Parts: sequence; C-alpha cells; structure tokens
Amino acid sequence: MEVIIPFTSYNNDEKAVELVDYLKNKSEILGLNEATLYYKFPALREFDEELLHPDFLIVSPNHGIIIIQKDEITSRLATEDFFDEIYEKTDSVYSILLSKLIKISNLRKKRTRNELKIPIYTIVYLPNYTDTISEVDEDNNFWTNNLNKIDQIISSLPTIAISPAEIGDIFSVIDGTRGMPRPNKREIKKEDEETKGGILSNLELQIAKFDKQQKVAALTIVDGPQRIRGMAGSGKTVVLAMKAALIHIENPEAKILYTFYTKSLYDQVKQLITRFYRMSEDHDPDWDKIHIQHAWGGKNLPGVYYNACISNNTNPLPLTDANVQAAKFKMKPFEFVCYDLLSRTKANLKPAYDYLLLDEGQDFPRTFYWLCRKLVKNDRLIWAYDELQNILNIEIQETMQLFNNEFGDEGINLEELAQHHPHQNNDIVLHKSYRNPREILLISHALGFGVYNDKMVQRLEDKDHWIDLGYDVQLGNCQEGEQTIIHRPEQNSPSIISNHYKMNEIITTYVADNFNEEVEWVTKSIINDIQKDKLLPEDVMVICLDDRNARRYFSMLSNILAKENIYVNNVLESYGGDTFILPNKTTLTSVYRAKGNEAAMVYIIGADSLINGRYDIVSRNKIFTAFTRAKAWIKFSGVGKHFDYIINEINVAKEKFPNLEFTYPGSEEIKTLRRELAKENEKKNRDLAALMDTLDGGGFDRETALKLLQGENEK
Repeated sequence: MEVIIPFTSYNNDEKAVELVDYLKNKSEILGLNEATLYYKFPALREFDEELLHPDFLIVSPNHGIIIIQKDEITSRLATEDFFDEIYEKTDSVYSILLSKLIKISNLRKKRTRNELKIPIYTIVYLPNYTDTISEVDEDNNFWTNNLNKIDQIISSLPTIAISPAEIGDIFSVIDGTRGMPRPNKREIKKEDEETKGGILSNLELQIAKFDKQQKVAALTIVDGPQRIRGMAGSGKTVVLAMKAALIHIENPEAKILYTFYTKSLYDQVKQLITRFYRMSEDHDPDWDKIHIQHAWGGKNLPGVYYNACISNNTNPLPLTDANVQAAKFKMKPFEFVCYDLLSRTKANLKPAYDYLLLDEGQDFPRTFYWLCRKLVKNDRLIWAYDELQNILNIEIQETMQLFNNEFGDEGINLEELAQHHPHQNNDIVLHKSYRNPREILLISHALGFGVYNDKMVQRLEDKDHWIDLGYDVQLGNCQEGEQTIIHRPEQNSPSIISNHYKMNEIITTYVADNFNEEVEWVTKSIINDIQKDKLLPEDVMVICLDDRNARRYFSMLSNILAKENIYVNNVLESYGGDTFILPNKTTLTSVYRAKGNEAAMVYIIGADSLINGRYDIVSRNKIFTAFTRAKAWIKFSGVGKHFDYIINEINVAKEKFPNLEFTYPGSEEIKTLRRELAKENEKKNRDLAALMDTLDGGGFDRETALKLLQGENEK
C-alpha cells in the first residue's frame, strides 16, 4: 500500500501513525496491496465554507474509495452535538468528493447522470471513545472505536474490479492532476492515426499524467529544505507548480516565491499553478501572495536579484559593471551580482517569503542559492535539480558544500534533517523521464560521454549516480577498469514512440556531399513531416551545430520552406523574445538557445563542424543537448567525412541498445584527457557558451547582444 503524507503534522499524530501502520501491516490480507492511502488530503471546499480534509482517504482498485474520519474525543466529553458535528463533517467530505467524481463520464454508471459506479464508503473512527457504539447508522456510515473493527469493516466490503482507466480518473481528481494542461486537440482523421501526427497526439496525452514518484514529490510539504532531482522530462516543473498551489490552498497567508532560469517558463508556471489551485478553489490564486519571478530581473522585469536589492536599500549592479567586476573575481556575471549583494549587505537580508521554490536549479551558481536561502524563513527552500542537464559538470550536488559560505551559513544536511520528519522525504528522485524515448536518451548519453569513442571524455561518479538517473547497473560496480554494462529499463523511459517505431526510424543519420545537398535533404524531410506525416510546423525544430554557418543554413532553409507555405521562427534573429515556440512556425535555433526547450521532431544539422570535437567535452555537450531536445524523432546530418566518428558511435550505440557497454574509466584518466585538450579553441567554446547563457538569462535585445559579443571578442 502506498502512503502519501503531505504534512509534517502527521509526525505528532500518534493515533494516525498507529492506524496507518496497522493498515500497512494488514494490506495483503485486506486486499489493499495496490491501494493508495492519503493523510489529510485532498483539500475540499464547498462554496465559501471552511476547508475540509478527509483524515484518511483510501483509493483501492479492489474496493473503491474509503473515507475515514478520526476524532480522539473521550466518552465523557462526547455530547450529542459532537456526534452531529462529526456526522456533518463526514457527510460534507463525502458529498464534495462525490460531486467532483460524478462530473467524469467514465466514472458514472451508463445512462445515468448522478450515479457513481465506484462505491464510496465512510468510517468514523473514535479511538478514545470507550462506550458502546452503533456500528452502522441509517446513512450507511460505519462507526468504530478500535482498529480490529476497521479490519472487519474493510474485510466485509464487496470485492470489485476497478479498471486502470477508472483508477486513473479517480487519482486525477484527488491529486489535482486533472488540472494539468492538456495539449491542443489535433485534427487527425481516422486514416491518419498511424502517422507521426497521430502518434504524437497520443504521446502528449500520455505525458499529461502523474506517476507515483511525481505524486509523492508534489504532495510532500516539508517544514524545511527539500530537493527534487530528476533528468529533463521527469516533470520537475509540474511538481513544483503543484506544490506551490497546495501550499497556497492550505496556507493562503503564506508568501511564496517561484523562481527559474528560462524566461519563457513564466507563462507555463503561472498557468500550472492556476489550474492546480482551481481544482480545489473556485477563484484564481492571490498573486499578491505568490510571486513568479525570473532570477535576475531589472527595472521593467521583476526578478529575485533586482527585487532583493530594492527591498534591502541596495542599488542593483548594471550589467556592464557586473561583467567587468565578475571578470576580476573569475566569476560569471550573475554569480558575481548575487555575491556582491550579499557582500554589500553583510548577508543581512530581510526574509520576505515563507516558501521559496527554485526551478532549474542546475543552471544557477552557488551564490544564488545563498541569496535565496536568505530570502526565505526557516530554510523552506525547495529546489528542482536536473542530474544531467549537461555533461560539462556532472558532479553529484553536495548540499553541505553548496550552502556553506564565507557569510557564516553552514551547509544543509538533508539526511540529518530527514530525521525530524521520518515519514516524509526531503530528497526525492524522479527516475522516469517522459520527454525522450529510450532510444534517444541512451544514445545521447553514449555520445555525450564518448562511450564508444576510443577514449571516454566523461563518466558518472559511481553506481548510485547511474541508479539515480533511472539506470540499472547489470555488470560491474562502476570501478576503474571494470567491464561495465548499464541498462535503461523500459519503465523509466515509457514513451509510446518506442512501441510504434524502429530504432532507425527514431534516429536517422545522413551524410551529404555538400552544403546544398544537406539543406535540400533537410527541407524535403520537413515538408514531408508536415504535409504527409501530419506534424504541425511547431512540432519541428532545427538545431544548427555549426555556429559559423548557422545564418547561412537558416536563410536557405527559410526561403525553400516558404515556397511550400511553411514559415519559420528564427530564434537567432532576436535575443529579446520570451517565446521559443510559435504557432504554425518551425523553430530554427542554435544549441545554446534550444536549451530548456523541446520538439517532437528535431533536425540536428552542420555536424561536420565538430571535426575537432572527438575528445572535446564542449563539442560532446552540444551533441548531448541537441539530442535531448527531441520528444520523438531525430534526423542528424552533416557534410563529408568530418563527422564519421559520430556516425560510427551512433551505429555502435544502436547495436548495443538498450545497454551501454564499456570499460569503466578512472577519474584521473578523464582529468588527464581534459588537461591535454585544454586548448584555446575549447576555451573560446566555453566562453561563448557562458556568454550565450548570460544573454539568454538576461533577455537582452540583439543590439545589446552584439555589443557584448564584440566586447568579448576584443579581450
């Protein structure tokens, strides 16, 4: 039996712990093995009435729904009014839940409007009441004062078979995941259901659901720090948004800050919080209590850094000054401005928030974590962190080191803090990745690490790190020199794309004889995707690996596609826009701007530009980032034989799928290779990547971007 404990109040509720332990121990006998038990969840409200919670709610595929209301009143204090009150409360919980479930046609009996086909039972549990109590009242509520009776009541319930689809619908109401945005309905004719567009329509519906790990992560609110780890596509943003909505429902006066790195996330986060909130309430959230802010900000854009400066009577550093000062301290600009604010205020900042949720944690420097910690009370900092956003830095995040600083703050020991709330997890790992099919994820890791190169350029630290990423280590213990086999289980990459397409249909490679031939192949393929395979133009993304020739590529692609009435959003044309995907337009982008975004079909072009990238980790990271943008299909191309090594590695990875097979490299071997490759070209790539990140994060227009690039090149 799965148990969901959202709030720390459970730790001090002895009778609740006793009941849950009893039911867990008896779950097999009672037929509750596949059941889910919630404590004080969900939050229910009828019109302007006070918020109600079932003390315990059990969803069982063998029984239906069981509501248990607990009260620890003694016989001496139990008056007639008390029994009326607990009856009314139980009835209200039942009625509100019924009214929510009855709206779903799949849960109603056929040809009825108001009859649920899933039974709902109610039990009133009075553990301290010692007088005789009637076991069933006239409305079929069960009453009991001991655990054995609860055992007998559940055992007496008729056994039924509730389908997975029906259970899914019940959970969608209880968890609030029915509020998850559904994709726009595609106009797919019956004869087109097996086209890429038809398959993609089903894929998008699959992604718009919660799994058990996501549910636990979203519904667990810890009175202190909490980390949520998972790869891209594991649902971290959705989890944080639901958490923000839940906190706001339960504590409407709490001040909440939600911050992130990618500016285009703003609308998505606001929509998610609103939809989750409105699953319990009939009005929008109070945006005076919930602030959604970009990390940096400025005069015309609220942001965490900018607002913290203003609130603490400190002038924000202009970008030009930040660039100059950061270089002196060997920091990146945003890293420096956060450090500078803490220095100038002696880290004595006003804690303005009760909860702070930090998304895209892997993109932020330590100094921003320090700043966020200062802005929130009681260390209630909740951050989502991608274990493998890029392969440049894959060190396991150590929270003791992350938060320890020169301003007197000690590190955060999540393991030690977990002892204060033993029934709730403050370090949650989401093992499943829904964005990439298993084929794409595995090959992106093979290419990024150089698994089938003659020398690997990167490695994970140990066996546990692979397991955290959702892999199984089938051979070896990830020790230097060991023959190693790493396996990706199907359940951790459950994309339906793998069920409909073969490996070579999911990942296609093409070697052109010349530039024009590559462009012609790409444009013909895109036209086919849209006109024959029923993809929408916005389902397609073209990522150019060749920074030098990207504009030439995109100019030719745009002109040819326009003749077929296919129009493009060339992201390179502006640094000012927040919108990456535009309706009815195919996206043309660099790797740097593609980061954090996704598309169903991804074309990766200009691969021959990586002629010197065989042992270059920055080049490997470009390939890895490009591959992991794809939700379904990849077409990978270049000119001539300059990228043969990549094609060869892709082919070997395809043969070895679904495993990675290699001799585990030592850390010194990897470090030595890095030192040998510390050439000027690599430094330029790193500097450019850092600058692009800065420009992207700051949201600068093209003119400012060009000036900054010119200044960077003059150094």
